[in-house]
Amino acid sequence: MNNDNILKEGFFDKIKKLLGLSTSQEKDIKNSKAAKYHAQKVNNSLGELNAAIQEFEDHAQSMLKDIGVNKKLNLKRYKIKDFL
Repeated sequence: MNNDNILKEGFFDKIKKLLGLSTSQEKDIKNSKAAKYHAQKVNNSLGELNAAIQEFEDHAQSMLKDIGVNKKLNLKRYKIKDFL
């Protein structure tokens, strides 16, 4: 996943509102190495969550097929904004 996704989806704007940060404090957070590290971790975790959903879909689809149900199972994939 692209590390900039978390920035594009307004993550820091929402944090700024929740914490009551000034514009200069928000810029400091955006430019910090720690924030970029955690943004990478969040994006990686989100990717793992979506991969697990795909694996679940595959197993459930196989199970349904085994019992004779030919219905396509399609679960929603998550994005950062779903959790903010």
